[in-house]
Amino acid sequence: MRPFSAVRSLSRGVHTTQSGLAALSGRELAHSSALMHLCASSTLVHLVSRALCAAAKAPSTLGLPALMAARHTIFAQFAAGEVVGDVRRVARRLSESGVQCIVDHSTEEATGSNARRENLDAKLSLLSLLAADLSDACAFMPIKPTALVSPSLLERLTEVDATSASDSFAEALALLDEREQEELRHDMEGLRRLCAHARSVRIPLLFDAEQTHRQPAIRLLTRELAAEFNPSSAEPILYYTQQAYLQGAAASICSEMAHAKQRNYTFAVKLVRGAYRASESRTNPHYLQPSKADTDREYDTCVERLLHELAAAEGPQADERSRPCVALLLATHNRPSIERACHLMRDLGLAKANSRVHFAQILGMADDLTHTLGLSGFNALKLVPFGSFEEVLPWLLRRLEENQDALGASAAERPLLRGEIWRRLAAM
Repeated sequence: MRPFSAVRSLSRGVHTTQSGLAALSGRELAHSSALMHLCASSTLVHLVSRALCAAAKAPSTLGLPALMAARHTIFAQFAAGEVVGDVRRVARRLSESGVQCIVDHSTEEATGSNARRENLDAKLSLLSLLAADLSDACAFMPIKPTALVSPSLLERLTEVDATSASDSFAEALALLDEREQEELRHDMEGLRRLCAHARSVRIPLLFDAEQTHRQPAIRLLTRELAAEFNPSSAEPILYYTQQAYLQGAAASICSEMAHAKQRNYTFAVKLVRGAYRASESRTNPHYLQPSKADTDREYDTCVERLLHELAAAEGPQADERSRPCVALLLATHNRPSIERACHLMRDLGLAKANSRVHFAQILGMADDLTHTLGLSGFNALKLVPFGSFEEVLPWLLRRLEENQDALGASAAERPLLRGEIWRRLAAM
């Protein structure tokens, strides 16, 4: 296969239905096709989400049938199962297409210090377990910052950052009162322990994004940690998340790259369109891009700037003394964005398997896209959540309610799923 030919064929759907989807069993193919067709209706998705939210509040009464249905449909589609053994089974199947895993054991926001300490211990144990049981199959592990750092302190740190224009965590920390400083230092020490353990087992961490009243604080925290754990001489351990639906996302990317160069560390970033648009449009609409088209353009601009920066250090025209100050994980189901990124990598002379460029999609969504990328030699990833149904349900509800853009991307996947089903039937 010629380089990048598989990616070019995504727009036609020919190659993907015969190789990307060939990795799915007949049962998985039929299940995905049925669910993706149901997800085509945003009204239905919204109603299902509301029904499940109500059912979760009364699971032992009228909500039981809805929860049982969700367990056998949504949970079965988007989660590996309840235990690490289920993740291992999924990882083995994905590896046949050259796809690795982002393994996520759902952890929710924690306001109490004891709960945050328990969350930290659980994440430390999970890193050890993943390193022992999944070996190279696990490429990343996500972290929800509000599960490990006081949400109220993140909001407070955001406030002082906005009023003082602080450029560092230390400057902003000094503006808090003594009790707040002590609590935040304690939580930061926990994050340092987690980063150090991630480095020792070689599983990088993806720090999730939060809402705008907390995200500036997370930026300061990740800057501080990246300066310590992402030296430019080594592969990065900590990835920040940039949301392209926020105005000024591309400018923020450039600012973070400049800061990383100045302090000689790697700015590693997971680039997303954003998972909180529905809630933010009600509370902070002035921070958002005017439309989805604007978000798409901002996303692609961010990718271009990051890849150009990487090529300046690693491409054919790179200065031998240059060291890359960026690493990029494109978390998107948007096919045009992925095609543009792959073509730009080729044009800039970046290898498809460059260790600082990854592509990721959610398990059970855009499967043809992920498998085709993996089979073509790119660093392809699946986000693989696991845990008990009750633990994973909040994550699933957020995906239904907040990630309508990703579900909408299934419009391109549905005819491919139908085509693969008919192709197999015709071959019988």
